[in-house]
Amino acid sequence: MKTKTLLIAAAALAAGVISSQAQVYSQNIVGYANLACPTGGKNYLITCPFTVGVSNGINEVFGSTLPVGSSVLIWNGVNNYITALYDNTDPNGVGAGAPEWYQGDGATPLSPLPTLPPGQGFFLIPATPLTNTFTGSVAVAPGTNSVINMATGGKNYLVASTVPYAGAITNGNSSGGGPNLNNLSVGTSLLFWNGVNNYRVALYDNTDPNGVGAGAPEWYQGDGATPYVDPGTSGNVPNISVGQGFFVIPAIPYNWTNGLAN
Repeated sequence: MKTKTLLIAAAALAAGVISSQAQVYSQNIVGYANLACPTGGKNYLITCPFTVGVSNGINEVFGSTLPVGSSVLIWNGVNNYITALYDNTDPNGVGAGAPEWYQGDGATPLSPLPTLPPGQGFFLIPATPLTNTFTGSVAVAPGTNSVINMATGGKNYLVASTVPYAGAITNGNSSGGGPNLNNLSVGTSLLFWNGVNNYRVALYDNTDPNGVGAGAPEWYQGDGATPYVDPGTSGNVPNISVGQGFFVIPAIPYNWTNGLAN
């Protein structure tokens, strides 16, 4: 897989790591997640893990909590990002209805406002250190599931778990209990932002080129030969946290099914 040329625009930016605390109240399917961005001006690859407001519009997801000059980068699905710049000092006018979100030039109002639904990853670049609290409803009802369709093999999809799960990406099944990123085709890659200037690659290959049998690795680094080691658990399966976004590059079309158990 030629991953080094895939994400030049994002890889050229400075970035930071992300930490999160989350609580989901299953009795009424609402919850919150605190995502810490401890360094201003750095990139954090995150997601809004809940349904917020009417449409999960960027204005509903963030409200007025962001420092002036913060940016959100939204992957356009091809080769670049849409920039949304927050500025509630209203350089284009003061009063009710004055814009707060602008294009990257900082002067042109952003219209229509983009949405940030659960299951979609994006970069947040806070102007100053920030702990953002996402509050809302779990997007998937108990006993049901949500499907993220990745219809084109070899294409980059910036995604996240639709249900606010954490742990090994292979945990669970379609009826709930974990991220359930299973049944991948050989040659599928996951790209995790390394918090600095590049991506950590996890390549899936269950044909076990480095050995066959119980315990043989199925996840490898980008070279396709070195077993993958998760930086948080030291295990050989990638792990995610609540509120974390990442790229999936499926080798062939793939549907990722997230479920919420009854």
